[in-house]
Amino acid sequence: MNYYNRIEQVPSARISDKEINSLFIKFCTLTCILYNKKLNLANIFLLILKEEKISALYKSIFEFDTDFEGIKFFLDYDSSLHKSKYIKKYLNARDKKSGKK
Repeated sequence: MNYYNRIEQVPSARISDKEINSLFIKFCTLTCILYNKKLNLANIFLLILKEEKISALYKSIFEFDTDFEGIKFFLDYDSSLHKSKYIKKYLNARDKKSGKK
């Protein structure tokens, strides 16, 4: 049974999914308030990648054990983020600093 079938069949999974989505929106709202700006999801994602404190808060709120889990959740929420020119620019600059191709 895949994830979406499970959500349709198990009421508690639907409730859990709605709570997680609500928490995600609240985290994004908090980030906007902290930075006193109207931020889009791509910029919030970049903040999580760049700022250790925001990343730690994000992982703590959602109880992610690894950075990978947090990044995967964010990309599952909005799968179009990989197309963002800001994210590509940041990752390319990061690769150049570390000497990777």
